[in-house]
Amino acid sequence: MSSGASVARLTAALALAGLLVAALSPTSAAPTAAASYASAAATDVGAVIERVVDRNPGLHSYRASAHLDLRQVTFPYLHPVLDGHAYVLAPGYTTFDYPHTPFYLKGLTKFQGAFGDATRWQRCYDITLSTRPDLFDLHMVPKVQGEIAFVDVELAPDGAINHVEWRYRENEKDYISLTQTYSSVQGHSVVTSQATDVTLHHIRAKGTQTFSAFEFNVPVPTPSPTPSDPSHACDN
Repeated sequence: MSSGASVARLTAALALAGLLVAALSPTSAAPTAAASYASAAATDVGAVIERVVDRNPGLHSYRASAHLDLRQVTFPYLHPVLDGHAYVLAPGYTTFDYPHTPFYLKGLTKFQGAFGDATRWQRCYDITLSTRPDLFDLHMVPKVQGEIAFVDVELAPDGAINHVEWRYRENEKDYISLTQTYSSVQGHSVVTSQATDVTLHHIRAKGTQTFSAFEFNVPVPTPSPTPSDPSHACDN
């Protein structure tokens, strides 16, 4: 794989992992710990997901400046830095737009996704629930077989998405993990930073993304009839 193709895949992975910015809570995230998953009644899983869906009824959309710093820790050690905007539309449809990217990214400027829309989860995944003190863990296996083997999601008691880890079917040692940190801005609790760790084939990389200059309940891009949803939603 050429260095250009390598960093393009890396950039897509890191940027798309960041499509969870719709989680809105003043909670600091922690890495997912190993958990022993037990079957849970659908009503229990549904009640937990309702916390995600209902946690910000007054916040319908927002726009923010986005700063994405990618660092490949394997050869060719590329380190692109992208500036643009993030747009979030309830219940979790997100668009990233980076208008100025390095030449080797070959036009990768816009990403869309809806994994943050928790109303889709029970339709897309078979879900088991486990609990820890002050945390819920969802182990989510796609109902339609694809490149993703499973997704582990760590939720705060109020439904904030603290941490997500995607594992790949071809090699479960390959993964993308996303950890989120939240702050209160103008009375709204929003994600202000994210940390991403990527291991895909021979690519190892780390990324950080920060958000600022928030504008709340403003017009933002809406889903297209056939949205590009590479953030591992079931219609991907």
